[in-house]
Amino acid sequence: MAMDIVKQTKKKVEASKKKLIKTIELKSYRKLAINFLILTVNLIIIILYFSLSQAKVVVVPAKEEFSHSTSIAISENPESGEAGLAIEGSTTKAEVSHTQTFTIDPTTSENANAEGVVTISNKTADRSQTFVANTRFQNEAGVEIKIKKQVQLTPGATAQVEAYASNPGKAGELGKESGRFQVVKLPYLQDKIYAEVSTPFTGGIVPVRSLTDAAFAKAKTEVETVLREKGWNLLSQTNEVDVDKDALAMEVTNVSSTANPGDKNVASFSITSKGTVSAFTYDKARAKEIIKQELIKQISPDKTLISFDDNSFSATLNEGGTSVTAKITALLATKIPAVALNQEDIIGMNQEEVRVHFTKITGIRDVQIKFWPFWVRSVPNLKDHIDIEIKR
Repeated sequence: MAMDIVKQTKKKVEASKKKLIKTIELKSYRKLAINFLILTVNLIIIILYFSLSQAKVVVVPAKEEFSHSTSIAISENPESGEAGLAIEGSTTKAEVSHTQTFTIDPTTSENANAEGVVTISNKTADRSQTFVANTRFQNEAGVEIKIKKQVQLTPGATAQVEAYASNPGKAGELGKESGRFQVVKLPYLQDKIYAEVSTPFTGGIVPVRSLTDAAFAKAKTEVETVLREKGWNLLSQTNEVDVDKDALAMEVTNVSSTANPGDKNVASFSITSKGTVSAFTYDKARAKEIIKQELIKQISPDKTLISFDDNSFSATLNEGGTSVTAKITALLATKIPAVALNQEDIIGMNQEEVRVHFTKITGIRDVQIKFWPFWVRSVPNLKDHIDIEIKR
């Protein structure tokens, strides 16, 4: 019986040993698997980081406008060797004139002798009185007036006569409230012989019209504008050419005026202007080609052409009508040397460091930096994952 118990116990111990060994082995395998999984995930992350990380840097160079003009001859045969820098074209001329009158606004004012009408009364019973021209009258305020013509009054009579203030200025502008004016040389008859204002005195301050340099220049410009318009209409009516108003040239040959700058007391003046207008037709496309080529020749080695502003192109007929002055504007950018765009120079830099690095370089106005994916915070170590481009 005891032997059976011992055998059973040994069997249970053996079974427990096997079970324990199996459990330990299982845990070791599981731990190993977990560690392997962690290593695998880390490896995948590292691979993704290096394979997906990208840095794009866009360098914006400093830009400037550059204009150039040149004279191009107009020739009937521009292809001939003697023509030089020339375009095909022809001119049509017309003589025009225009006269225009201008009024002058008062620019200043000055004192003058105010004028009006007074009524002279002779209240004496038996005294006739003669008042010669410029007889002086004065009121209690001391304002003196003079009559313009001789007047004779019989006793009890009155007469109206034109008069003026002796002194120029605002004080001479008198009204009926100015009271009685006695004859200066007859103070003892002030209650018998006197004058009173019947028509108010005005004109103590008068505007002064003076032709200024600015007013004359403005009038002259206005006349020349009309002269150009007349020339354009005249040439258009001939139907000889399709006249481009903007390309119309005008030479003023004579200007005359009825007044000159500095003249005073001029209410109006007239300007007459005569001139020659010239219209021309030309090979506009060829002229634009030539001016573009000439501008390119003027670009300095440290600049590069970005684009032409075709809207800025103009061609103006020169005096004499034998040539045109063509002009155009282009946009230039500073050339950035390739050595300044070396990818290895920015490896490992963050955005701010990249920005500082490039903005220190002469000719770079701005820098735009983008990292991808979102977790990337610095420039990758692989050159082929770094893209540096110049924005045009």
